[in-house]
Formats: sequence, C-alpha cells, structure tokens
Amino acid sequence: MPHHRVVVISIDGFAAFYWGDPQARLPTLRSLADRGAVAAGVETVFPSTTWPTHASLVTGVSPRAHGVVANYVWNRRTRMHEDLTGDPIYDAPDLLRAPTVYDSAHAAGMRTAAIDWPATRNARTLHFNLPFFKDQHVFERWTARAVWDELTALGYPMGRQGEWAQLPKRFLKDAMVASVAAHVVHRHAPDLLLMHFLCVDSLQHLHGPRSPEAYWALEYVDGLIGRFLGGLSGETTVFVVSDHGFLPSTREIRPNVRLHVLGASREARFVTNHGAGALYALDGDAGSIGQLTAEIAKMEGVSGAWTASNFAALGLPTPAENALMGDAMFEAAPGYAFGDLADGVEEHGPPKYLGNHGQRAFYPDNHALFVAAGPTIRRGVQLPVIRSRDIAPTVAVALGVGMEGVEGRRLDSILA
Repeated sequence: MPHHRVVVISIDGFAAFYWGDPQARLPTLRSLADRGAVAAGVETVFPSTTWPTHASLVTGVSPRAHGVVANYVWNRRTRMHEDLTGDPIYDAPDLLRAPTVYDSAHAAGMRTAAIDWPATRNARTLHFNLPFFKDQHVFERWTARAVWDELTALGYPMGRQGEWAQLPKRFLKDAMVASVAAHVVHRHAPDLLLMHFLCVDSLQHLHGPRSPEAYWALEYVDGLIGRFLGGLSGETTVFVVSDHGFLPSTREIRPNVRLHVLGASREARFVTNHGAGALYALDGDAGSIGQLTAEIAKMEGVSGAWTASNFAALGLPTPAENALMGDAMFEAAPGYAFGDLADGVEEHGPPKYLGNHGQRAFYPDNHALFVAAGPTIRRGVQLPVIRSRDIAPTVAVALGVGMEGVEGRRLDSILA
C-alpha cells in the first residue's frame, strides 16, 4: 500500500483574525487552504491557555473530561503554586484523564511521534517524543535517552534546549522543531506526527498582537512549515491548528492584593492564567469563598466570575472532581490580564505582557486557526467557526481509527 501519514501542526497563539489581515504574509498556509479547507475560526476551551487547549485538541473533550484545567494551578496538598507548562511535574498518564488520538493510532498498530507537543512527558503511546520542556534540567532528566542520544549524534544543540525554550529565543526552538520533524519523518516514518511551534505566541506576549514582531513570527513559522512540507514524500494529510487567539493587555488586575487588603490572605489564594484566573480556599472557612469571589468580581477589569456550581457550563470540573481545580474562576475583560502579585496596596498596575489570552471563546479575537489539506480533505471547503474539540475526531477519521466518548464532532464536510 502507498505510504500515507497525518501531520498535525499547532501554531501557538495564531489568532483567526490574522487570516484576513493583508499584513500577515502566509504563502504556505494560504496555499494549503486553496487546495483544502479553512475555518472562519476555532472556539477554544476555557481557560484558553496552552496546556488545556492542546489537551482538548488531541482528546476531543473539554478540561472537565481530560483533567488539564489550566497552565498554572495551586496544589492544595503541597500548598505550592505549580506551573504545568514545560511538563516539569507530571507525566502525561498522570495528567490526562481522557484518551488521545495518538493513543487510538497506537492501539491500531500505527507509529506515532510528537515534537514539542504539550502534556506528553513519558506518554507511553508515542514512539518518538521530544516534549515541550522549558527547563534544561527537565530536558535532561525526562527526555527519553534514545531520543536524546539520537539528536545529539545528529549534532543538535541539546545543551541549549532550556535556553531556547524561553520566550525571547523560541524562534530558535521553532527552527529546531521543523528540522527534527523532517528527520523523524524520514528516520521513523510515523503515521501520525504532532508538531508545536512557539514563537508566534511568545512574541505576541512580549510585544502585543498585530505588532511588527507578531507579523514577523507568522511569516517565519509559515516559512518553516513550507520547508518541512516541501521535503515530504508520499501522500500526507496536514492539519494546521492553533490553541487560542490573542487580546492586547494594557492593565493588570491583582486579586491577591485585594485579598491582602481584606485580611483574607490566609483564607484564599488567587492564581493567574493570563486572561483567566482561579481562587483557591486555604485555611479559612470554605464558605467565605463566595464572599471573596464577590469582592474580586467587583474589581476593575473583571468581566466574569463563577463558583463551582457553574463550572459544568464552562466545561470545567469541580474541585471535588479534580483537586487541581480552583473554588472560583474569573475572566479578565479585553485590555486586562490577571497578575499574581500580592505585595503592597496597588490593586492594578502595568501588565507583565502586552498580549494575553485565557478568556472564553466569547471574544472573536480569541478564536484560533484551522486549515487542512491532503488526500483525505475536500478541496475548496469554507467552514464556519468550529470548536477545538472537533479536531481530534476529524484527525482520527483521516487516520482511519475511531475515538470513543468525544464531545467534538467530526468535520464530515471536509472529508473526502
């Protein structure tokens, strides 16, 4: 049989609004769309940060089902703030509570690979895996020894991985992602390959959406994808997706300062996820969370506040269902983002980043990208806005495997 593969490429932070922007130079992606399908946008899950959204892209379910509830959480047992990005703490089987499309492919006897894909540390059903780690120590400890040795032998600068994973230098990591992907295709011949590019997100955080740096990053990653696809032989179905859009930030909201002013710092802790955030009960009466939620909801720039009884409608678990989940959730209005700062009395201040995400899909600027082309994709299909949960079941059909229990729908109109 002729060799056939599926490649899923995630461009972190590629907002749908760039698709119609003449300043966005995207010859590779526009060529794919011309011979395949493109969506008007992708509604992300909440919070729309990298770890929950990428988990939904490969599981077809919301955070309530897959268990990855945020980028940043509070561990009640250890009483520690945990940063899930870069997978420094949890293996994929301990973090993900739902099967992935690469699990289904593996079960069908297919070869699977991932490069820089979030929440894949020690994923048992990936034959080749270089996870998205951010710390050099984590790279050296948790990268599979066979992968480390293989890439070292090829001359890749493995000692620079932690440095290149930091925001200002992620364009260097992206170049390596594309190069490693080309190697993996020819050396390991995966039936399913997942790839994740970083610098479009990074430069929008640092410089804001629609900035010159953002447009440069879009063209840069488009070029990397073009060179990668140009080196492929055999038939390949390509899905290019994103995890979220981007909103500008001009002001930071500091709920932990409000808690300090109220004398409630021992009762609760607020953890930011950029345009979203969570309040966790600590030593005080859990019943006070309702009152503290109301206090934070009154702060300038807070556009939404929910307690656990409303979490199901947001696609989130309750704290009783998932211990990493907060007791209340919040959303920042466009132009605002949450911060963790607890010192002083200033409840607002300048933002850490000029661009952010995390809000609900309610905001069109937070819609993400979807383009697909290849032998299993119809030509010239224009889709309305779809959901990130629709990606996994559609990729599964392209692979010829099944996925049970998904919340998303197959995009049958694009399938040949």
